[in-house]
Amino acid sequence: MRLLTVRHLLSSRRVAAMALLALTAACGEDGPSEPTPAPGFLGGVAGNREIGVVINSGTKSITMFQLGSPTTTVQIPLGSSTTVTPIGFSLRGRRAAVPLGNAASVALVNLETATVGRFFTFPSGNATGSVWANDTTVFAANTNTNKIGRFYVNQTATEITSTVDVAPAPTAMAYSAGRVLAISGNLANFVPIGEGVVTAINPATMAVLGTVQTGGTNPNEATIGPDGLLYVLNTGDYVAQGSMAIIDPATMTRVALIPNMGVGPGHISIDANGLAYISSFSNATLVWNTRTRAFVRGPADPVCAKRASNNACRGASSSAAATTGRLYQLFFGSTSQGLAPYAFVYDATTFALRDSISVGAGPMSLAIRTF
Repeated sequence: MRLLTVRHLLSSRRVAAMALLALTAACGEDGPSEPTPAPGFLGGVAGNREIGVVINSGTKSITMFQLGSPTTTVQIPLGSSTTVTPIGFSLRGRRAAVPLGNAASVALVNLETATVGRFFTFPSGNATGSVWANDTTVFAANTNTNKIGRFYVNQTATEITSTVDVAPAPTAMAYSAGRVLAISGNLANFVPIGEGVVTAINPATMAVLGTVQTGGTNPNEATIGPDGLLYVLNTGDYVAQGSMAIIDPATMTRVALIPNMGVGPGHISIDANGLAYISSFSNATLVWNTRTRAFVRGPADPVCAKRASNNACRGASSSAAATTGRLYQLFFGSTSQGLAPYAFVYDATTFALRDSISVGAGPMSLAIRTF
């Protein structure tokens, strides 16, 4: 039950650059804080500076690949302990915060040097979702203790001691409108005890500012769209169709509930054009237009790489679009079926399958960024 968890700056004119810097300084999760091109691997290749960042649960690592040269990769180990169970991450500039699951800790990773700089630890529990409030402040969810913790990347201590209680089983985090948003599955012993809950938190005081129900059970993932709204996936029971709640984080009201989001939807990303990519192990990737609030590719026609043996769709653990519109989709792999893990690449608009990229064992979460 626990499926717990690009911007391109072109500074041709000083005024435009300053405006972009002011905008990104106000952003929360994933807002780039360094406008100059990254050196080395993170700089990509001529004509395509974008980098894919993947969490590998199978190898307990991060794999990065250059979109312009997909066979050029870098892998960053996150630890060898059996308690290290990463499934997601959050980005800020050239750093990643990676919750390490049963290790009850968060790794702070320098993507430029491809090293883990520090670990920040909860006393116990399971660290899942994370989000950056600014360049130096990270929030992480502890699913087992029902707490959200805050730490600063330059703090002396490694312990996460500043916490706030939220609804049971927080699994995902987001940031918008100057507030941290914690998405809770509202579970007891992995069984829903009510609708999912989103809790808004003041990042400075750790005070709870409000809550709103998600209209469905067992939400596992969420993201902020270009419209500033929060899109929450109600994963449900992995048998019936899931749903998606649309929440205004400024007012903490649910403005819509969209049904039929596939069986067990577990990951969502939204591109700059407002296309939401909703992935699951059962239904591959659905495409939903947040502007028209209509499917582009629905449950009956998902974006997927079909198996040669029976023409059935492979599932998807995560997906994200490049600035070109091409869709990159992670397939976890299946040893029992002899299917290797890949990142599949689809054309923009037509979603025709064009390529497959080797990205390591057990790829769970994907982001595409220009660093």
